[in-house]
Amino acid sequence: MAQPSFNITKVYLIPNELAEGTADAYIPEIVKDTLLSLRVIFCEDARTTRRYIGKVLRGRVKVEDYILFELTKNTTDQQLTEQIKQIEAPCNVGIISDAGCPGIADPGSLLVSWAHKNNVRVVPLPGPSSILLSVMASGLNGQSFAFNGYLPIDRQERRKKIKEFEKISRVNKQTQFFIETPYRNDRMLDDLIEVCDKTTLLTISADLTGETEQITTKPVSQWVKGSMVLGKRPTMFGFLAV
Repeated sequence: MAQPSFNITKVYLIPNELAEGTADAYIPEIVKDTLLSLRVIFCEDARTTRRYIGKVLRGRVKVEDYILFELTKNTTDQQLTEQIKQIEAPCNVGIISDAGCPGIADPGSLLVSWAHKNNVRVVPLPGPSSILLSVMASGLNGQSFAFNGYLPIDRQERRKKIKEFEKISRVNKQTQFFIETPYRNDRMLDDLIEVCDKTTLLTISADLTGETEQITTKPVSQWVKGSMVLGKRPTMFGFLAV
């Protein structure tokens, strides 16, 4: 049997902190120990990843010893293949997202898909996920829910999409979650309050695990525009039409 033309033996999914300065509290030891054993990392942003490694491992290894390959939403299959070819000796590799768990609403899924196609073992490690934490804390349907990523930037298209998801939520009794670019958070909240039916349950999770964490779920009828200022805090939006 021909030998494989790549040197990746195992792919570890390495969670990152959600809020700055929370690694000690939310990143388990198994993640730190695994990270210590690796030398090749795929990541969204090399600078952010080096800083994270330095914080988590606290001088136990030189950050400069890591070989980092940037894997972004614009990385193609061909570019990933070329990166993999640069790995000269058999080794385990890791994937680190800029925040939270890699592979979930994250370009790391490209390498995970490659691993499965090439019979390379994938090992997910535990850590904070804004999606799962939001579902857990919402009090809404956690048996059936969907994460829809970003909604359209155009306001009219965004409001139209909100109504579409609200209809899906009502028909399927399914909680709908999505995110927004932080500087548009407050406009998104205003749109939800204006567009959704008054009985729809709206949940907002801002700065999860952080010092300014704020999680609120209540009917749209009880939300008042401007009563919750999100600012640029990372925020998960969700609703369940009832």
